[in-house]
Amino acid sequence: MLWRARHDPAGMMPARPPMPPASRIGLGEVVAFGAGDMGFNIIWGLMLSYLAYFYTEICLLPVQMVGFMLMAARAASLVTDPVVGIWIDRRPAGRQALPLLRGGIVPFIVMVALAFMPLPHGWPVVARGLCATIGYMALCVAYGVVNTAYGAMTSLISSDHDMRLRLATSRMVGATLGSLLVSITTLPMVDWLGHGDRQAGFALFMVVVACVVGGLLWLPSRFCRERVATDSGDVTVRTRIAGLLANRGWRRLTGAMLLTMLGSTFLFGALVYDVRYVLHDSDHLAGWLLGIISLMVLVGCGVSLPLAARWGTAPVMRAGTLAAGCVLLVAYALPVRVEVTGASLALFGLCVGICNPVCFTLLAHCMDGGDGFAGTPHTVGLAWALNSTASKMAFDVGGSLLAGVLAASGLVSGMGVQSAHAQVGIHAGFLLVPALLYLLAGGVVLRYFARQNPVEAVNSTASPPPT
Repeated sequence: MLWRARHDPAGMMPARPPMPPASRIGLGEVVAFGAGDMGFNIIWGLMLSYLAYFYTEICLLPVQMVGFMLMAARAASLVTDPVVGIWIDRRPAGRQALPLLRGGIVPFIVMVALAFMPLPHGWPVVARGLCATIGYMALCVAYGVVNTAYGAMTSLISSDHDMRLRLATSRMVGATLGSLLVSITTLPMVDWLGHGDRQAGFALFMVVVACVVGGLLWLPSRFCRERVATDSGDVTVRTRIAGLLANRGWRRLTGAMLLTMLGSTFLFGALVYDVRYVLHDSDHLAGWLLGIISLMVLVGCGVSLPLAARWGTAPVMRAGTLAAGCVLLVAYALPVRVEVTGASLALFGLCVGICNPVCFTLLAHCMDGGDGFAGTPHTVGLAWALNSTASKMAFDVGGSLLAGVLAASGLVSGMGVQSAHAQVGIHAGFLLVPALLYLLAGGVVLRYFARQNPVEAVNSTASPPPT
């Protein structure tokens, strides 16, 4: 059972340090915090929806090479993210995460611009692949540093439950607006800036994106302040890791998030291909479909908390995850039409929006010991880092697997028309694989989530790293 009283496993966990009195946080700080996740989700949305398309259709790299590149880049983050999390946990109170966020903004935005820089087609394909791999690996490391620091601030800005709810809401709104901005502006801006040349258009567009994201991340680094002391810093790394791995609730939620992120990577990564080669429509339709998903996620967030207050966070999360999988499975079984795809993705976005706030609530309880969960407050930085790493690992594993599915189905980079076999593989990667992964997360991983006290669950929340 996930639901259990707090205890000190094996007697090895030190007492939780006393929390300082909560201070009032102004609207400006709340808005600034949400602006940070808007910046991160602009980049995350670009990587999720357009990275594979950029490397195969713009840089003309073989899909097999793109799959290997995504896996190789993640290897660096598997090392750097936990190190950053442990470093945050060992820092003195008031200066745990903000120094990393402030110092990492400039390197991060530089790598954003370079990673999407088109490579000359005259170069040998191996040279282009090597440069793309190095650039993307550096982007993953820079993203991991600043994103882990930003995520940990959710637990460090305030210990007041109501204020955490405001911060989480601001963050969700910012994240969704960032995804919406990416969905409706990317390809039109690329075509406008490049005057029809997408190589030049992507280069110019990503310079603009880097400047905008840098400004958005500067806002929380300037106006947000750490107020919560999580640990004295004298706990060994081994004890931190052991305490976190003993946290059954955190393990279960992280596993569910990994599966759903894996499914989302397939869906969003294959969306452009499905629109172009299966629906035989314009690339711009993919952007509008992404926009519909983002809008419906906002609607879902609006109804999530009332549903949780009525039925509890765990049942709502499980039901929403299962519903998302069922919607995609039904869409796969229906005839291939634009209307079917649009309606299905709208319902999918609604289900995801319902799941997000309750997922954030449950994860917060597991991390800080709220509402009866066995929390590990001295591993806040490490918990955020590993949760974020799991999501990013799912993205790269999903991207590699999607590339493998596309290659196995016979997709040829740069071709205007694909074979019937390739279209079958694209459509399965777009709908069938995500459906099965969402059903697995909701039907198996979240099966034993116990019903929580709905009032306490909704009033005690914080958000996880962006997914």
